Amino acid sequence: MTATREQEITSALKRCSPESVEAALRFQTTHAEEDLSKIINGVLARDLPDTHTAQLATATNDTRLVDDLGMDSFGMIEVVMTAEEVFGLTIPNQELRDIHTLGSLKSYLLSKFKDMHAEALPAS
Repeated sequence: MTATREQEITSALKRCSPESVEAALRFQTTHAEEDLSKIINGVLARDLPDTHTAQLATATNDTRLVDDLGMDSFGMIEVVMTAEEVFGLTIPNQELRDIHTLGSLKSYLLSKFKDMHAEALPAS
């Protein structure tokens, strides 16, 4: 990873925990779901309303982003913009309609990231 890319990721995760930034830097090579979870939790902790951040500690894949965590449309935009910067993805707005839980967000991002990198591999 280039120093410029590392700086882009670090900048995108400003105000996130150091653990989230480290996980994002590792994820670029590991593509590990554990690192993805740390990144998402860090971004949500940064962008959730203060009244809901404590609920993130006990959140599961079934936790609903809006109903359980209090995520609003502005918060979702922040999460999407951060994901696009950190993962180098483009996330169409229409695809966001199906993301309602923490698990669906993780699955979606992991799938998009793997698809993007599969396309970059040379054909055999």
